[in-house]
Amino acid sequence: MIINQSVGVGETSQLPTLHEVTRIRLLGPVQFVSVHGVATRPGAPGPQAVLAALALRAGNLVTMDELIDGLYDDPPSSARRVVVNYVHRLRTHFDRADADRGENPSSLITTTADGYVLRLAEECVDALRFGLLAARARQRARGGDPLTAVACLEEALGMWRGPALAGLPGPGAEDQRRALTEQRASAVEHRLELLLECGRNAELVPDILRALEAYPYRERLHGALMLALYRSGRGAEALLAYDNARRVLADELGIDAGPALRELHAAILAEDRTLLAAPRAVDAGAPPRAERVRPGVQGPREPAQLPPVPCDFTGRQEQISALVSALTRGAEHAVAVITGMGGVGKTALALRAAHAVAGTYPDGQLYANLRGPDGAPCDPAGILTGFLTALGVPHERFPGSLADRTALFRTLLSQRAVLVVLDNATSVAQVEPLLPGAARCAVLVTARALAAMPATLTVPLVGLGPDDAMELIGKVAGARRPAEEPDAVAALAAACGYLPLALRAAGARLAARPAWTVATLLERVSDQARLLGELRVGELTVEAVFELSASQLTPRQAHAFMALSIPHCAEFDVMGAAAVLELPEQDTETVLEALVDAVLLETRAPGRYHFHDLVGAYARAKAQTELTERERRTVVRNAADYMCASVVAAVRASQPLAGPLTAEIHPRRSAGADVGTGLHAMVWMRDALPTVAAVVEQAAASGDPDAVALAVDIVTLVPCFEEIVPLGPLMKAATALVPAALALCGRDIAATAYYAAGVILKKHSSPESLHRSRTHLAQVLEIIGDAHAPGGGPRPFLLVLFTLAMLSQVELQFGNFAAARAYAERSVALAAASGDRELVARRRTILLQIEVEDPDRRLDLDLIAAQCRELTGVFTRSEDEKWLIRVLMTEADSLLRGGSHAAAARLYRRVLERARFSCHARNETECLFRLAEALLATGDTEAAVDTARDALAGARLTQEPLLIARSHQALGRALRAVREDAGADAHLAQAEELFRGLREPCPASR
Repeated sequence: MIINQSVGVGETSQLPTLHEVTRIRLLGPVQFVSVHGVATRPGAPGPQAVLAALALRAGNLVTMDELIDGLYDDPPSSARRVVVNYVHRLRTHFDRADADRGENPSSLITTTADGYVLRLAEECVDALRFGLLAARARQRARGGDPLTAVACLEEALGMWRGPALAGLPGPGAEDQRRALTEQRASAVEHRLELLLECGRNAELVPDILRALEAYPYRERLHGALMLALYRSGRGAEALLAYDNARRVLADELGIDAGPALRELHAAILAEDRTLLAAPRAVDAGAPPRAERVRPGVQGPREPAQLPPVPCDFTGRQEQISALVSALTRGAEHAVAVITGMGGVGKTALALRAAHAVAGTYPDGQLYANLRGPDGAPCDPAGILTGFLTALGVPHERFPGSLADRTALFRTLLSQRAVLVVLDNATSVAQVEPLLPGAARCAVLVTARALAAMPATLTVPLVGLGPDDAMELIGKVAGARRPAEEPDAVAALAAACGYLPLALRAAGARLAARPAWTVATLLERVSDQARLLGELRVGELTVEAVFELSASQLTPRQAHAFMALSIPHCAEFDVMGAAAVLELPEQDTETVLEALVDAVLLETRAPGRYHFHDLVGAYARAKAQTELTERERRTVVRNAADYMCASVVAAVRASQPLAGPLTAEIHPRRSAGADVGTGLHAMVWMRDALPTVAAVVEQAAASGDPDAVALAVDIVTLVPCFEEIVPLGPLMKAATALVPAALALCGRDIAATAYYAAGVILKKHSSPESLHRSRTHLAQVLEIIGDAHAPGGGPRPFLLVLFTLAMLSQVELQFGNFAAARAYAERSVALAAASGDRELVARRRTILLQIEVEDPDRRLDLDLIAAQCRELTGVFTRSEDEKWLIRVLMTEADSLLRGGSHAAAARLYRRVLERARFSCHARNETECLFRLAEALLATGDTEAAVDTARDALAGARLTQEPLLIARSHQALGRALRAVREDAGADAHLAQAEELFRGLREPCPASR
């Protein structure tokens, strides 16, 4: 039965009618609808799954990790590139779909540093529009306009074309499919209940029966059928409908009907005439139920103790929905628990959810804070005193013992539906005496941790999302702040760790200081020493909230809490923590888990731990006052020792020249992490980079010679992984090590520090960094000498050898071919003195790279290609994949510059395959933009465009300006060839701007 056919979209939903806009359909097979209304399937199921994930969060960032987790249960190593490829395919499909309108639909998906954003309004995605219409229906129903609410729901349900996300693979699609199916079922239920409210009883029965065929286990639908039959004068059929509902639920699910359905059955049996009148409003979250009348009872007013929800409450919609569902779906003895660190907003969320469900508990709401003003746990007997008073018990009738008070409390609630909110619980033992025994009562508990508490639902709370965090700052500080300084507000939210208490404190400081800019406060909180002092709300400080948890720790736990914060590790495992704390691993794990239970440490996966940013800052501040300088130095030295041992293990597990490279590494106590072998070791290095950078920075500032020496060895070895690890994050740490090594260590360590800093500075590619790289590398030769023989020891010899090679690459980047060649030739001669054929082959490869690039090259291109093939044999026999890729790419470069474009493209493809197989992301990116140039030269312009897009995506991940510039240039030239002039101009302009910043001329013909 459909009603109100004449009512248009604007009158029902008040959502805009969609004409002349791009749309995405997910409620059925996935479709892309172009601006002129043509619906197409956007590629294979994989790209469709990525589009669905982006569309369901249209306008918001979806991270690369979220996309990968949505596609795979067990992601392969190539997952990131698969996603990039899928996004490229989607953009290509969009472009083709709207090609005749001169639009640029590929800009619908924009790339950020962390993922992608689909730039569409919610109304343009049918699944989101469905949700908006359903929400509008609920709003109209609450406002007493059920007919308009029904029309909204009918429009929403009319958008479904079959199962949501039909045919899409992956766990993400499956989760969303279930959620959307649940939303559809809820909308069907709500529509039917609204029509019952409108008095459409007999005519509604067929619709309800059809709905039950689709959703046979929905108690709300069974209740609606019973009510419709009873109101139509078919009481006996209504009772049969109840019997059928019980049989279905018992036979197929093994459960009995819920309390609401049982109450409705009892009311029909009693021929309760109040059921014949349609209720004035419909609760969209609960089945129809009989009104409970208690004639003759004239007791006290129902308690209504809930404090108000903070007026600046922001976000948490997912958690609110889950809590409301858990507390209103009719489960007996419902208990919901909200856990999380201090200041995360547990109380605010509990109050928001409690007010939302208060109508479901007509006999009242009780509230108690289970901590006193001093933070000490309250006695449950005292809490029960307040509850019994609210329930009308005179003081003279209070029992003396806790057990007797609990019994009286439960007796009073035995026939009632009451919501009990227990805030800031400290233990299960404290909570248990306060739990009502009645099935229709519910309890909402907040606690920092309450692992042993049996619960219908547990909601572990973390910080707000970035957008919600900015909104909260705006609510407290004034809406103009995010509007005028959006970047500064975003950075301030991040500095506050997205913790609501800290965000509210920051906002309050700004509100009280209107002359301050957000940037002013951001500068103050960026100073770790001042951070916590800046985050105050009246007498309540973030520091005090953390102190409440820390004060409960044992001495060993407190020492570990402070010590583990000192190295600033992004994440650490049990082995690393054991090395830092000098404890057995089993004891260390026990301590770590205790810190997790105290909500002072967080864990994303078994055996992996990290500090919340603000908790880490608090722990470090505490360590400064409670640990001695010697203890703090020991911690940093132990962390550097463990990290150095781990990096050495990764080098030895994956690098052909591991023996010479690690021969004179500073002595280590720790065995390091279990990094695996081969590719696994390389992946470990990539994932560990943020922690490596943090430990090296702390070592540089520690004043401990051993810690500095270990850190120097770390940053010297990390560039072995430059193909998969962006070195930019190490630049600050590497340069800070140089003065520390000069002050505290000997000649060889100081020279090594200069070398490591020079290598890492080179990767940044800016003019300043390149000049600094050249200066640092020259210092190595100044300290060690530039003609060091192999017999002088592995470290000095390799330092000079590698420094000469690195200086040749720096000069090549400056375009100084003669100087580059001179350094390369000296490195070849020095390598030859060692008698190591593979070492010589590596130096010769660099020399050949210079010859290919030099317009005034000394060797014929054919001779260069022949020498490359000779070196290919050397690297193949030694299984040196990294240098094999480099020499093959050099040969392909010689073919490209010699005019053999098709042969060059074939060889680049071979190199690309090897680079992808070995996860050499940097080499893959470099190969891609060169392949795009070769394809463009062969006339395969479409393939050139696709390849250049992939190159640009990869270049952005490397964070190297030169690679990004070359990729922009390749894409601009390819787009120009296919007559996409606007896109070509934009990419070429970006390339020119980057080249200008690098002070390297845009290579027009090289």
